[in-house]
Amino acid sequence: MVRGKQIGMNRAERRRQQKLAKTKLPTKQIENANTLDAQTALQNGVSHHQVGQLDEAIIWYRKCLDEEPENLTALCNLGGALQAKGLLCESVSLLQKTIDLKPDYAGAHNNLGLAKQGQSKFADAVICYKKAISLNPNFAQAYNNLGNVQQLQTDLDGAIANYQKAISLQPGFAEAYNNLGNVLREQGYLDFAVNSIQKAISLQPGYADAYSNLGFTKQEQGKLEEAIANNQKAISLNPNFAEAYSNLGAALKDQGKLDEGIINFRKAITLKPDLIDAHNNLIFCIDAASDATCDLFWEERQNWAKIHAEPLKSLWLPHGNIKDLKRKVRIGYVGADFKHHSAAHIFCPMLLKHNTAKFQIFIYAGNSKQDELTKEFKKASTGWVETSQMNDEALATKIREDKIDILVDLAGHTKGSRLLTFARKPAPIQITAWGYPHGTGMQAMDYLFADPIFIPLSQRKKYTEQIVDLPSVIHLSSDIKFPEIKPKPNSQAGYITFGAFNRIVKYNDGVYRVWAEILQRIPTAKLLIKTATLDLEKRRFEVIANFQKFGILPDRLILMGKTDKQEHLAAHNLVDIMLDPFPHNGGMTTLESLRMGVPVLTCETKSRCPTSASILHELGLDKWRCINEADYVNKAVAYACDIQNLQSLRVDLPCRFMASVLGNSKLYVEKIEAIYLQLWQRWCGYNKSVTKQA
Repeated sequence: MVRGKQIGMNRAERRRQQKLAKTKLPTKQIENANTLDAQTALQNGVSHHQVGQLDEAIIWYRKCLDEEPENLTALCNLGGALQAKGLLCESVSLLQKTIDLKPDYAGAHNNLGLAKQGQSKFADAVICYKKAISLNPNFAQAYNNLGNVQQLQTDLDGAIANYQKAISLQPGFAEAYNNLGNVLREQGYLDFAVNSIQKAISLQPGYADAYSNLGFTKQEQGKLEEAIANNQKAISLNPNFAEAYSNLGAALKDQGKLDEGIINFRKAITLKPDLIDAHNNLIFCIDAASDATCDLFWEERQNWAKIHAEPLKSLWLPHGNIKDLKRKVRIGYVGADFKHHSAAHIFCPMLLKHNTAKFQIFIYAGNSKQDELTKEFKKASTGWVETSQMNDEALATKIREDKIDILVDLAGHTKGSRLLTFARKPAPIQITAWGYPHGTGMQAMDYLFADPIFIPLSQRKKYTEQIVDLPSVIHLSSDIKFPEIKPKPNSQAGYITFGAFNRIVKYNDGVYRVWAEILQRIPTAKLLIKTATLDLEKRRFEVIANFQKFGILPDRLILMGKTDKQEHLAAHNLVDIMLDPFPHNGGMTTLESLRMGVPVLTCETKSRCPTSASILHELGLDKWRCINEADYVNKAVAYACDIQNLQSLRVDLPCRFMASVLGNSKLYVEKIEAIYLQLWQRWCGYNKSVTKQA
């Protein structure tokens, strides 16, 4: 997401401050500079500054200050130019000097706020902006900047009020309209957000940031074609706009156009190597792309680690955690889904059902939205820290202060990731698990929770983490309420119904072709596809077209969109056999299907990390694991004809599921906590190995 003039600093940019080299003007300009007085040098600096020529402006401001060291305008403007270049330490120093000379200089307080904001010192930035406003109550830019910081601090109501104040003072303030639209989007008011950003564009037709933000908002609305068009417009206005390429890639990804998404994410990274969201999205697309190799799967993680994580290794410090096996072990969980979310229903038993006699639970939550499940997490935790307004450095410091023994990543390379916190090694034992358990590529991550099927022994040497086998790589909370399981649908409908309930981004030409072949082999069968994006007519037409090119007419498809959770689960009563996509399998969808008595057919060898195969093995359903596409088709046809077996599974599977580690949360938590204790004992020096969990 792009926001108007918000400064983000990474380690590489901070290092630039230490290596600042003055840009040289052409020889003739230097000669002229030597003969100009301070006022003329200042005017030249302002002229260059106004058209964005910051290097030239900096030189002229320095020339002015050579002649008049206490020229307040030159000091303030130079501080602002250095801030815009990301050279924040010198910027802060100059602006503080300006304020010392003239404490009531509103512009200097505003510029100092921008520099403090760039250093992620948000509380200091707020103080500066408020001081600027107190000195100049009509300072529209200061109100806008204050809104930016409040947005970063998740004070969205405060941000809206200040953007609106900026607009009331300066009705043509395009940037404030754009920023207001961003906050309205974050609050879920998408139509109002679109109106505000479109107003920014009407005021400033060449506003590339606003076009990209409009595209981002259109993507949230599911209007992917408009999202793509607006990001393409942003790129046409600014061909080096890395964030627009990233936003374009995200919209293409949501359309299922993974190859095009990959191209745009790579372009974004080329333009801005530290754009971590683009790199995380690139990894997701590679994981899901049908033609991406396993080597590319690992290679891109290594590239990610080299760019983003390895530079932080110099920050690693010894851990002073007390090595006492009798005390409670402090477990920290880091993620952004501590609410009703599919990921939370996988890991939540570890938080809500932990052994309070042996463990203390600390939660580092990045989700701005909270619900009833969030309240349960807070109640169950020893410590709860909201992290949305904390940068990775501050979060790592907090984790060290909390003396966390075992730190668990619940996001991996997905939205809400805080891997750069883990890259600073704030805890002695660091684990990635559950949320996106596909490996991080980081040396700072000690362990990866998996199982022997999810990551076969033959592949393990490729991973940087040491792999620890769980009873099953994922689990479904036994506290979830499931609807009544009704009789097999084939006995009511008169035909076999296959199902596919995954996100549409997991479907590709290979999947559509194989599913079409199954339908061709059983002329009376139908396929129920259920996913939220099918509420959009355009997406429905696309799915229908994908089957039509393989000879399947629309009457063979049943398309369903978003429903509430209970209706979603009840829709399994319409399905006889669930079809798993590849190479990106289902996770929660597979667990829910089996819990509802619907067997899942998976093509194991077409998957890089066969989640469904792992789950099926735990339930003794290995015959539903397929070795290739032909086996997948043949088994789908054969099992669809075995009505008696499907009826038996409908009755037997839910009971079998709830008795296993897949659905028995108490049993699952006990086994995972035994692993935690082994890892803690190992770090304390009492044992050297972690036993495999049965």
